Amino acid sequence: MRKSRVLLAGVAVAAAGAATSAFTASNTITVTDNVAGYGELTTTGVTVTNIAYDAASPDASKLHRVVFTVDRDTTGMDAEMTLLLGTTETAGSASTCLYALVSAAHTVTCTLTADVLFTAFDKTGLTVTSN
Repeated sequence: MRKSRVLLAGVAVAAAGAATSAFTASNTITVTDNVAGYGELTTTGVTVTNIAYDAASPDASKLHRVVFTVDRDTTGMDAEMTLLLGTTETAGSASTCLYALVSAAHTVTCTLTADVLFTAFDKTGLTVTSN
């Protein structure tokens, strides 16, 4: 009997770990007078289906803008792009990201505040959060 409880607890922990997402949420639970509470929140992320890199003009060796095609309307959400070289954020990669509906496609366009050499990054990330 004890082994089956331990096995079920292990399966529950493994299932919880497999169900986690890149997007997380927090839940505030107040404990007063030794009474514990429980809360749960399901979150879903934004899926990126295409990334288009737009070169700067006239210097095409630099990145000026990135257009992400996403699976939903992100109006009212905050979007931030990150460019990394290895694990280090690329200097000058701060950007302004705006949502638009373009020919039935949801897009988030991030324009760099200062153009960055294409060789200065090897990873592109988009973080979308709701308020």
